[in-house]
Amino acid sequence: MNDYLVAVELCTSKVAMAVAEAGTNGIKVLHHKVVPVTKGMSRGDVQNTQRIIEALSRCKRDIESEFGETITDVILCSGSQSLRTMDYTLRAKRSGNNLISPEELQQWREQAFQADVVAGESVLEAIPQAYDIDDSIGNPPDSVEGMAGKNVEARYRLILGKTTADRNKRDVVEKCGMKVVRSVLSPIGSAIATLNENELENGVALLDIGAGTTDVVVVKDRIIRFVGVIPFAGNTVTSDIRYHTCLTTDVAEIIKMKYGNCIDEGLTENKKLVVQGVGGGETKDVPLDFLQQIVEARVSEILEAAYYLIEKSGYINKIPTGLVITGGTAYMEHIKELARAITGMRVRLANAQGNISEISKTSCFDTTACSILGALIDSFNNESEIDSGRAVTRIEAKPARESNIFRDQTITTLSPREKRRLDKEEKQRLKAQLAAEKAARKEEERKAKLAAELEDEEEEEEPEVEPEPEKHREPSKIEKKLGGLFYDLFDTGKNN
Repeated sequence: MNDYLVAVELCTSKVAMAVAEAGTNGIKVLHHKVVPVTKGMSRGDVQNTQRIIEALSRCKRDIESEFGETITDVILCSGSQSLRTMDYTLRAKRSGNNLISPEELQQWREQAFQADVVAGESVLEAIPQAYDIDDSIGNPPDSVEGMAGKNVEARYRLILGKTTADRNKRDVVEKCGMKVVRSVLSPIGSAIATLNENELENGVALLDIGAGTTDVVVVKDRIIRFVGVIPFAGNTVTSDIRYHTCLTTDVAEIIKMKYGNCIDEGLTENKKLVVQGVGGGETKDVPLDFLQQIVEARVSEILEAAYYLIEKSGYINKIPTGLVITGGTAYMEHIKELARAITGMRVRLANAQGNISEISKTSCFDTTACSILGALIDSFNNESEIDSGRAVTRIEAKPARESNIFRDQTITTLSPREKRRLDKEEKQRLKAQLAAEKAARKEEERKAKLAAELEDEEEEEEPEVEPEPEKHREPSKIEKKLGGLFYDLFDTGKNN
C-alpha cells in the first residue's frame, strides 16, 4: 500500500471512495466507488450515523474485492454548512542569524491551528496569506523560506467548523475499521482539481453546487483567499419541483436533470410532460414553462447568494478570470448563461482533469467527483502531512485542462481583444434574438385578438326587419252610398 492513497468522501447525497497511484501524467485513479445515501447526511453533516456506516462499509468491501488489498488508512474529504473563515495574525521573534527553514514555517502554521476561536468550533485549515519579515512587507508564502530576519508577522486565513461535525465523520470512518491519516476540505479539493494555471494566478471564484450545500472558493495569486458555504443547493431545486408538482423526490430529481432549464425563454409554452402514475395511478401533466420558472428561480437564488459571498470576501474586483462552476448542477441547461447574467463575470464549467491520468476510471471525470480527486492530488503533493509516516511518490502538479464534457462550451485560445469582440457580438445576437421573439409573440397576440373580434361579430344576430303597415283602403262610391253598415261588414282591413 506504500505507493497508493485512498480517499473517502462523505457528502449530503452519497458516500464515495477512490484509490489512486502516482504516475508520470498525474495520478491514476484505479478504483472509484459511489454509494447513494438518502437522509444519512444533512447539508454536509452526519444525520443518521448507521446509514452512513452501512454505505461506507459497502464502499470499502467493493473496493477491497476489486483492489485485492485491505484498506486501513484513508484521507477524509468532507465539507459542512458550518464552515467559515477568520483572519489570524501570528507574531514571532527570532534569535540568531539562521535563515527561515521549512520546519520553522510549519511550526508557525501549527500555532495558527491553536488560535482562540468560539466555543464549539475548531480550526480545520490554516492557509498562509503573507509574511512581514522586519521591513519587508507582504512577502508571499512561497518566497519566505531562506529569508533572514528578527521580527516576523505571519498572516493566515483560518477555516473554522463545528467540532462535533468533524468528530462525527471521523467516528464513522473509524467504525468502518479505517483510520483518518489526513483530512482535506471539500471546497479546497474541488479548487485543486478544477482550476487551471491562468485562473490560479490571476484570480478566480469557484462555485461547487452540490446536493445540500454550495461551496464558494476565491483564489488569487495561487493562494486560497476565502472559503464560504451556502446552506442550500441542488436539493432545493428538486424539493421545489416536488412540492409544486406533487411528485416523488426521485421523479422530481429525474425531471430536474433531464428537462430543467435555467432560463425561461417562453419557448415551451403549452408543452407538457406527461408523468405516468405509480401503481396504475392517474397520469400527471407538468407544464414545461412552469418547470423552467421553478428551476430559474431557485438556481438564481444560489447564484445571487454566491455573488454576495464573493463581494463579502473583498475580491469581487480582483478576479478577472471570472467564475468556474462545477458539481452536479453544472450539467443543467443554460446555467452558464444565467450565471453570466447575474454576476456579470466570465463563466466556465469544469470537471476534474488537470492532474488526472486519462487512463483513470471514467467515473472520476464526473463533476461530482472533483472534491475527492482534489483531496488525492493534494495528499500526493503533501505526503509529509500524512500521519502514518509512510512514503508515497510525489507528483508534479500540472494545470487543469479545459473541460470538454459540456456541450455548450467551445474551447478556444483567443486574444483579449478578440474575446471582447466576440462577447460584444454575442450580446448583440442575444439582444436581437430576444427582440425578435418578443415581436413574434406580440404579433401572435395581435392576430389572436383580431380573430376573436371577427368571431364575436359573426355571432351577433342580424336585426329584425319590421313589416310595413298595410295602407288603409278608401271606400268606393257604392260603399259610401250604402252607408256605414255595408262598410263595416266588408272592410277586411278593420277588426270585427
